[in-house]
Amino acid sequence: MSFVLVFLKAATFALIKLLSSLLYLRCRRLLGFVMHRLYFKRHAFYLLTNSLDNPDQRMTQDIEKCTRLLACELLGPLLLTPFIVIYYTYLTYNSSGYLGPLTIYLFFTSATIINRILITKTIPLVAEQEKREGDLRARHLEVRANVESIAFYQAGFTENVFTNQKLKHLLKTQRLLIIWQFWLNLATNCFDFFGGILSYIIIAIAIFVQNKYDDKIGPPELNGIVSENAFYYLYLIRSFTGLISLSQNVGDFGGVTHRVVELYEELTRVHSDQLETERPPSTVPSSVVVIASDEGKSSKIGCGCVKKTPKDDSNGRIQKELHGRQTQHAILASDSDDDEAEYLLGENGSQRNWLDLAAEPAIVFDSVTIVLPDDPTRVLILNLSLQVMQNRNLLISGESGTGKTSLLRVMAGLWNCCCTGNVERNRPLRPPSSLFFVPQRAYFPLGHSLRQQLVYPLKALPVERDLDRLAKILDWIKMDYLLVRCGGFDATRLSIGRVLYHRPRIAFLDEATSCLGFDMESALYQLFREEGITVVSTGHRFSLKQFHDLELSLRGRQWTIIDLLEASHTDRSITSNNTAS
Repeated sequence: MSFVLVFLKAATFALIKLLSSLLYLRCRRLLGFVMHRLYFKRHAFYLLTNSLDNPDQRMTQDIEKCTRLLACELLGPLLLTPFIVIYYTYLTYNSSGYLGPLTIYLFFTSATIINRILITKTIPLVAEQEKREGDLRARHLEVRANVESIAFYQAGFTENVFTNQKLKHLLKTQRLLIIWQFWLNLATNCFDFFGGILSYIIIAIAIFVQNKYDDKIGPPELNGIVSENAFYYLYLIRSFTGLISLSQNVGDFGGVTHRVVELYEELTRVHSDQLETERPPSTVPSSVVVIASDEGKSSKIGCGCVKKTPKDDSNGRIQKELHGRQTQHAILASDSDDDEAEYLLGENGSQRNWLDLAAEPAIVFDSVTIVLPDDPTRVLILNLSLQVMQNRNLLISGESGTGKTSLLRVMAGLWNCCCTGNVERNRPLRPPSSLFFVPQRAYFPLGHSLRQQLVYPLKALPVERDLDRLAKILDWIKMDYLLVRCGGFDATRLSIGRVLYHRPRIAFLDEATSCLGFDMESALYQLFREEGITVVSTGHRFSLKQFHDLELSLRGRQWTIIDLLEASHTDRSITSNNTAS
């Protein structure tokens, strides 16, 4: 019988541990999906202010620690202790009257007040420690991302000094935290040890002061009374001291929860600001995209009325990747903007049935002044009026620092709060889109297939589609060797391959061909023309002019629009006259 009881007790504790761990996984999944959706939506990851340190650490390490402390360390004792306290308070009252429970409750109240004072000192230090840990990790990641540049500069010693400074700040914060945790542990241990003494004090008062057991004064009877009542008092005190001993976990939980809540509040603030600025006046709402299905039927996405297609089940699986099983409907239902990034289920650009708006400007600038987000007094471009048209290639030229990339940021909707005037976009920006932006620094997610790198920012699905077209694109950009062997790749050419795969109406290239030779550059622009892709380029090369129809020349805060076709015709006329003479 005793063996069965021992087994049941062991099984109960193991089951509680299992359920706590499963609850931790569920909490982390729920909170992780919610925070990721807020982080990656409406460019919130790009718009987070510098005042919020290390958002990557907050969404990984801090969320992990927050949910683990809550589910595995705090929730179980907090749920079970009230029932234990009520039961043993009743037994203590029966054995010692009101004096026993009153003494224990006063003891617990005084301990709680003292621990609360000490916890309020540790919570901000825990938050500061997590911040310093993130700063140190970010410093090492920065070095890792720029190892070649640092080696060229022979700057190993300087980077050593900078990294040691981050470590010193971390150790200073940890030292303060350890000191306050010492006083917290001292108070916790004192209350823990004094609890055992308190139980015998209560028994002594009941026997010798209150004379509750005058009729049982024999040694055997007195020994039994002491043993029985001491067990009740000790268990009640142990329940309270168990809560007190959670003080350090409560302090750690409060510190990391403060950082997670800060991130959530900042993300919601960014979304509120974006909702006020990202809806420009347009005949076509930016959240409406028409996509062709396999059967030739179209479904309208982002306007609240979706026609069912046979791909709804697959689309539902994609939505679960974005939101998780539990949070999907809650997030979508609460999002009035409804601008979810949709993944095409293996469709390429030739199968899209976009609204035909070729005669209408894709982007219109009307007296737009662009300033730096961090310094509104510094004007980059003053009173720009410009129309980005389909079938009219535009070259944006100018010296470094004149605002070429900044202008593309405004076109892409990344800078909405740092310009005055009217910016009208008549095309959707989010994929799938008739506009496609190629940044100056190409980005390729680690650990993904070659096909995924080409179809990015869409998600490559595990189906045998478009393989011939992908092979043809690799041949166009002279990277077909990747099909037969593994090796490094040219990031510039592969980013151009993305443009050729998506076949947008207009592609925006931020010095995307500056690292290529003239022959390859000329071949790529010829491919753009053959594929019907209008190009908006930034660059310094004089050779770029022959591939464009218009040039927007930026000089200081001033700008000039040059008709390159007319200028080219004039140059040919002058050359012809000189030859004739």
